Amino acid sequence: VKAIIVYPMNALANSQLGELEKFLRYGYGDGHEPVTFARYTGQERGEERDRILANPPDILLTNYVMLELVLTRPEERARWVKAAKGLQFLVLDELHTYRGRQGADVAMLVRRVREACSSPQLQCVGTSATMSSTGSQADRNRVVADVASKLFGTQISEHDVIGETLERVTNPHKDVNAIRTELPAAITRKQDIWADFDAFRNDPLSIWVELNLGIELPADEPPRRASPMMLEEASRRLAEDAGCQPEAARTALQ
Repeated sequence: VKAIIVYPMNALANSQLGELEKFLRYGYGDGHEPVTFARYTGQERGEERDRILANPPDILLTNYVMLELVLTRPEERARWVKAAKGLQFLVLDELHTYRGRQGADVAMLVRRVREACSSPQLQCVGTSATMSSTGSQADRNRVVADVASKLFGTQISEHDVIGETLERVTNPHKDVNAIRTELPAAITRKQDIWADFDAFRNDPLSIWVELNLGIELPADEPPRRASPMMLEEASRRLAEDAGCQPEAARTALQ
């Protein structure tokens, strides 16, 4: 076993198993996968569990409760620890869920896995949609790095935090001021139909929606997702920019 991916719930492990099957098993053909994988969450029974124990995969999908049990059941521990000796990667999905007492339990579990598998250089990875949403990008990265350092028991700096990369879809040379006079006609049209993607990118309503509801473009930071907005507030803002009634703006947005 080269990598263990830990999920907070079985539904996430099941979903990821389906994705791995799609890209590896079906993509290369059963038995020809360049990387082997298996789920071991407690849902497996009898022959399936024995098969996994007899032939451990490269990637093991599990949950933190099952990983805890693996380390406490003598027979399973002996077989898994041998199979995962020198474990290279330990991934915690949905990192933000590990807080409070549960976070402390998982933090100790990580340390026990590292020791049991004789993996002092274990590479720990945490994934999460949102860990921190306040302050500057550097501030948010420092918060994430501090939490990850405590969970993984190893020093993680703000430079180790990788965020998403966003780019504008609509014409980057046009802002709201550039399309303000075109908005009234776009709001009152009966259908949203574009001849091609380039026409969509230059559509005034498309540009307004992306810049207000899709993406924020800070002057001193990378682009980031816009904060969610209620339809009523979005309609009011669009009405102000287009010089129309909020009801018309709401209809256009819907």
